[in-house]
Amino acid sequence: MVTCEKCGRFYKAKEKEAENLCLDCRNSAPLYLFARSVVPFEGPVREALHSFKFCGRRELAVPFGELMASLAAFLFPVGSLGAVIPVPLHEKRLRERGFNQAALLSERVSRILKIPVCEEALLRSRETPSQTSLSREQRLANLRGAFEGGRGLTACKGAAVLLLDDVYTTGATVQECSRVLTACGVKEVYVVTLAAGIMNAGRQDKPQKA
Repeated sequence: MVTCEKCGRFYKAKEKEAENLCLDCRNSAPLYLFARSVVPFEGPVREALHSFKFCGRRELAVPFGELMASLAAFLFPVGSLGAVIPVPLHEKRLRERGFNQAALLSERVSRILKIPVCEEALLRSRETPSQTSLSREQRLANLRGAFEGGRGLTACKGAAVLLLDDVYTTGATVQECSRVLTACGVKEVYVVTLAAGIMNAGRQDKPQKA
């Protein structure tokens, strides 16, 4: 299994893609510096994430966050990162679920890496329809304008930050978050997730349910 050097997604290929980049990253370069995920989004990991997000298994944030912190410490310049920023939920979704899984993971990562969490740096200003069955282009259009800079973003201007989410599927969410962060003065954005989707060589697989 091969990993895209930019977005970190996994894809099955006998030979590496041109420039070690997946088709999406070659066609449209992401706005973040680069992203990495701990494991492919499949099998037991997919089931465990479902339990974490939809069955209230908040305690799973501890082992998940530890894995993400270890990956970030190995790959990213954590000493120069000014904040850990979780991808936000819309307030309606937050009320329904009772917690933001990205925020819980960020707390654990922050504690291990000793980087402050800036939960109010990004706000989910617009509720969006489910993205499960949408293509990457449709997801990007669906999320356009769904995020905005929050009051906590002032402290992140001119700094490099670690953007954190649970799953990287098509990258539309972290792409839009990165657009907002850089437009508001963040210097560099690195992305870490627990899991990432698997693609076929030369094309992206259909989106999977998270």
